[in-house]
Amino acid sequence: MNTNRKNTVGQYVAKELAIIIPTKDRPEKLRALLESIARQSSKCGRVIIVDSGKSVANIASGFKDLIPVEYYQSDVPGQIRQRNIGISQLTDNDRLVASLDDDLVLEQGALEAMIAGWNRVAGETAGIGFNIVNAGVHTYSPLLGLMLVDSRNPGDVLISGSNIGIHGLEHDIRSRWLGGGYTVWRREILDEYKQTELATRWAHGEDLRFSYPIGKRYPLWVCAGARVRHEHVYDQAPPAHVHRYRGRILSLACFQFVEENREFSRLACCWMILSSAAGRLISGLLKGNGKQLQTAVGQFGAVYTYGKSLIRGQDLHEALAD
Repeated sequence: MNTNRKNTVGQYVAKELAIIIPTKDRPEKLRALLESIARQSSKCGRVIIVDSGKSVANIASGFKDLIPVEYYQSDVPGQIRQRNIGISQLTDNDRLVASLDDDLVLEQGALEAMIAGWNRVAGETAGIGFNIVNAGVHTYSPLLGLMLVDSRNPGDVLISGSNIGIHGLEHDIRSRWLGGGYTVWRREILDEYKQTELATRWAHGEDLRFSYPIGKRYPLWVCAGARVRHEHVYDQAPPAHVHRYRGRILSLACFQFVEENREFSRLACCWMILSSAAGRLISGLLKGNGKQLQTAVGQFGAVYTYGKSLIRGQDLHEALAD
């Protein structure tokens, strides 16, 4: 493949789009996603399913007459690993590559709008995100702004390392980051930026860590007309521990991001995590909300882990692994 080839306005077609879907033990969610792809007016070139759970080969084969579906299995689960397996199957004809979560549903015309979006933007664009329309519209909170969690600008990344949502948009925006499970990348970008696998059941923050450095060199966009729904399922950890686990991981992921991109502030990141944890702790105590309390405990634990790592000069990648 000629990696020096530049994208020019108006040159992409849907058949050059390959869709990669990492999946694990969500057969009905996968079926709903495949049905939504089959209903699209613009037909993609490939649909690459990489499964790390109980086999859903029967579901994939049921769509062979409707979409160009391929099925692969991974012995080890993990979104990044499974996505990399899908990337390894790409050919020179796959000029655009979508990575879609298995609990996503494309609204009618989403792929047509996405291809049109690619054909509107400048030649150096690296990636374009889908517009998640069932996650609400971003509204700025002055209190969260004080905590360095919020900004008035969708797609922003704050000095604390906190990234602002890119959903519920009414018009296209330039963004400083893109999501890991609802984005279309230019193939050359995936050749240039290899994503390191992480041994975790919940790779929180991997999309920010991957896309932000790309956004420093190339334009990133979100296409408002490429509308999708994210029917999210929290199933990556045992119910009794899921909120403490997630509080810990989401905080450690932010700390790791700040360490990898030193234009952000360690102090601001600590303030953001501690103020967020304190807010959840107070809310949990006042309302008797165990979920909030468990998340706060996980966040406080992450601050302790981060402090130890700084003193000992250790990397946080091991702490992010399960």
